[in-house]
Amino acid sequence: MKIGVVVNPIAGMGGAVGLKGTDGVAEEAARRGARQISIPRAREALAGIEKYGEVITCSSSMGEDCLDAGERNFEIVYEPADRTTSEDTKEACREFLRKNAKLIIFCGGDGTARDVLSVVGKKVPILGVPAGVKMHSSVFSISPRAANRVILDFLEGNASVVDAEVMDVDEDAFRRGEIKIRHYGDASIPYKKILMQQGKHLFYSPDEKIYKDAMASFLSLVMRKGTYIVGGGSTTGHIVNSMGMEKTLLGVDIIKDGELFVKDACESDILESLNGGTTRIMVSPMGRQGFIFGRGNQQISSEVIKRVGTENIILVATPYKLSQTPHLFVDTGDAKLDKKLSGWKSVITGFGLAERKKVIGM
Repeated sequence: MKIGVVVNPIAGMGGAVGLKGTDGVAEEAARRGARQISIPRAREALAGIEKYGEVITCSSSMGEDCLDAGERNFEIVYEPADRTTSEDTKEACREFLRKNAKLIIFCGGDGTARDVLSVVGKKVPILGVPAGVKMHSSVFSISPRAANRVILDFLEGNASVVDAEVMDVDEDAFRRGEIKIRHYGDASIPYKKILMQQGKHLFYSPDEKIYKDAMASFLSLVMRKGTYIVGGGSTTGHIVNSMGMEKTLLGVDIIKDGELFVKDACESDILESLNGGTTRIMVSPMGRQGFIFGRGNQQISSEVIKRVGTENIILVATPYKLSQTPHLFVDTGDAKLDKKLSGWKSVITGFGLAERKKVIGM
């Protein structure tokens, strides 16, 4: 079986530096000191696949660098220019189809998924290795390690093939704090339950504001002392806004002793704020997807979490949102940390109210 592999080398670079995406701002991300994350994540997902089929890929950072050079069990069928674009992803996929690939694996975010879909459609199954900043599509696995399991199961004939949504957000609007999500079409994917993520959904319930008000009444008292790293979303936004501050809806803010200390913080801002005393992280899971770390809040990196301590994480969500979110997930890029974050956790749902929810990291 021929397997096509394509990597977006700049995917995800905007996350930790607070750019909320990399589309059109790769140079700015690099200027801010962003690290390349897609190649190591692709390498983890692709471990051992050459034993199961013939891998065809692109040269250099679009594929070759992620495969075992020692084994050299792959063929380069497309060579991009030094500065890669979305057209390179599309042309690589066209070449994979010409070479009769039966599975196309891509590493990137929603923008990369759109590029792949535009060429492949439902001709062959595709699988996304998550490496973007915000991934709303359901063509992605929950982590690179999960992708590896899905790939190997598919190649062994132990995975079903289902339809999955490809969605993307307007990144310019996203940076302004607006959520504009568009459905671009459906793709075929290899599927294993729990290992593949669901698409993001926004939830509305008549009781949402009541529970958010109750959480705000409780947590606004607690947050008057100490340092809080507060993730994005409407729930955390409601809590911070109730304290008289303007929360960055889709970014991370730092609250110190009841005052806004850093607005729309990046990873380096957060690390610099950890200068003694107790710090807590407050996040709300993404609707239906269930991610608490690793989707849209890469500023709260594995290094930040380890320095703050897993015991100092506060999870918040309304009861309705939790009822529509089967599992919670973590994908920090650090396997040991993901394992430590896993297990049954309490999620604050109101004033003095909490529910237990299982967190999965793999």
